[in-house]
Amino acid sequence: MERQQHAAAPPDAGRAAIIINNHNYGRFLAEAIDSALSQTYAKTEVIVVDDGSTDNSREVAKRFFHRAVVMFKENCGQASAYNAGFAASQSDYVCFLDADDLLEPTTIADSVEAFRDPQLVKVEWQLKIIDARGRCTGGVVPERPLPAADLRNCTLSEGPFYDWLITPPGSGNCYRSAMLHQVMPMPEQSFRHGADVYLTMLAPIFGRIHRLPEPSGQYRVHGNNNYFGRTLDSSRLLDYIHRFDDCCSQLKRHLRAQGIDADVDAWKRCNFNYVWPTRLLQAKSEIESAVPLGASYLIVNDDEWGEGEPAEGRRAIPFLGRGDEFWGTSSDDEVVLAQLDRHRRQGASHLVFWWTCFWWLDHFPIFKQHLYSQFPCVLENDRLLVFELEKQITSAGVSI
Repeated sequence: MERQQHAAAPPDAGRAAIIINNHNYGRFLAEAIDSALSQTYAKTEVIVVDDGSTDNSREVAKRFFHRAVVMFKENCGQASAYNAGFAASQSDYVCFLDADDLLEPTTIADSVEAFRDPQLVKVEWQLKIIDARGRCTGGVVPERPLPAADLRNCTLSEGPFYDWLITPPGSGNCYRSAMLHQVMPMPEQSFRHGADVYLTMLAPIFGRIHRLPEPSGQYRVHGNNNYFGRTLDSSRLLDYIHRFDDCCSQLKRHLRAQGIDADVDAWKRCNFNYVWPTRLLQAKSEIESAVPLGASYLIVNDDEWGEGEPAEGRRAIPFLGRGDEFWGTSSDDEVVLAQLDRHRRQGASHLVFWWTCFWWLDHFPIFKQHLYSQFPCVLENDRLLVFELEKQITSAGVSI
């Protein structure tokens, strides 16, 4: 990365820290440290916390002893690394940078400028997605803008606010240290992974959040990310549910300190971070009950489930799709009906709608009428809608 001249910081602007947490990312670590050391904001300290790496990370980190604070500790997880780095910092603003990610040279300067608003507790930014070799893929995270709604009120009514599509991962945030002192050290066992979520969901109850207008860092997708690209198997869904429970527990504790009683049960009835994985766990079991072992079925879920078969021993075919590849929706009932007929002839036994795609039935009224008039609906609840395609409804009843 090209070196940048340090800009003079206003005398009252305060110090900033970039705390790099690392575990076995030695192949990326030097680039992350270089991006931190290349900040144009002069009052920036860089702290590297190696969390018990077993690769070449320590050798890489030692090359920066003269320009950064480098700490080595036993492996206790990401929250432990966050805690250790923050305890070593004396700065007014803190960015926690993952060792496989990068910052733009002006990220901290832009963040500190935004913090001139005394009501802000967090400045965030989008991250350009890069591959293992540092090449831009064209994507950004998060994809969606920061909601215009009052995030504190949303948190009080709906519970922990964190969403991959809306909130950036750890490397896309800078926090006011005054807020961090109220919530850290964070629980290390509960947030061994996903320490960034702990800070993301607590920040709205302490003040306002501001997003920078342009992407100000790079998020690396390399095949070994803790979140990105993982299969949505039952173990991962249970991790999501446990994470939500841990977040609720901590959010409730901090709200109580502010004199506010939280209704966790109400949060669970409406919060997408809980409703989505719990419904998917139930849906996987229900699909296995409705679709015979070894059968193929059509799934309408807008590719929300990613790779991997949601129901063991059954083949899920994305609908609409070419082969096994999802390619989006259509605005034409005739196209959808033709695709359905083709898949039936090729042996698809059922058509399954996931609840976030129930809107299809309003968008395609002719398709909807065809389904309900021609095929038995064998399951209908708030999670799934399942039609059996191997049987058809006739004037005399259901025929095989």
